[in-house]
Amino acid sequence: MDRFTTMATFVRVAQLGSLSAAARELGLTQPAVSQQVAALERRLGVRLLNRSTRRLALTEAGERYHAQARRILEAVAEAEDGLAEASDTLTGSLRVHAPAGLGQAHLAPILIGFQRRHPELAVELIADDRYADLIGEGVDVAIRLGALASPGMVARRLATLRRILVAAPDYVAAHGSPETPEELARHPHVRFSWAAAGDAVPLVGPDGPLEVRVRSRFLANNAFVLVEAIRAGIGIGGAQLPLVQPLLDRGALVRVMPGYAYAPLEVHAVYPSGRFVPRRVRAFVDHLATALPGIPGLDRD
Repeated sequence: MDRFTTMATFVRVAQLGSLSAAARELGLTQPAVSQQVAALERRLGVRLLNRSTRRLALTEAGERYHAQARRILEAVAEAEDGLAEASDTLTGSLRVHAPAGLGQAHLAPILIGFQRRHPELAVELIADDRYADLIGEGVDVAIRLGALASPGMVARRLATLRRILVAAPDYVAAHGSPETPEELARHPHVRFSWAAAGDAVPLVGPDGPLEVRVRSRFLANNAFVLVEAIRAGIGIGGAQLPLVQPLLDRGALVRVMPGYAYAPLEVHAVYPSGRFVPRRVRAFVDHLATALPGIPGLDRD
């Protein structure tokens, strides 16, 4: 069995922590992946994995081999990538993770355009509002909003995303439009369920940052759901300007308290740290740095 193939298979098993997950990603059966790992262990004369019905973990020898094998695979990829530097052609696969709202509304067209410019490249967009495990899920680039808490990752700031307070015209007609933070606190509020501050909404006003304790009446972990709740007249909410600008333009939503806004969010491209970064990843991040700031509500840093 080819040494390079078994080494690459073992690395993906170690990174994903699962034989079945590695099999799905590699297009193999689980028994085939298990056989490759077993053959590698026989050749090396050591046990690399501790297996049980509930979990899979690296042995001490497996940890050492995994670290060395990753460096070897990265060196091979770097050598191949270096030969392609003289060409504009990008090949291989590019897996991107992004928040659902920004991903569906704006990153999808950008990624589609990037693939059309590089037809030999296979791309995949995972759009949801959770923090992906880049190594474990084989993600090449993640787009993340706000503060970063990802040790061992490289982050490149791409833009700043503006968030404003909006409401449905019918809601404003029935309940009025608040003009001060104190008045906002008396209106029902629509917000993200995972917001760290909870009901203490962080705003920026004429005198700087402040917090307003609101009465949350609808919470969700998806930007599109929140916009629909605001459009339905449930209350006032903060919305990402790139998502609601078309609704503002046609009067489906109106801005509330224009002198105040949710604190803006930094937009970063995040990818695993390491000496070698594939050319396709560098090219896509450069493309994002140019394309994103052209979207209303995303300001160039």
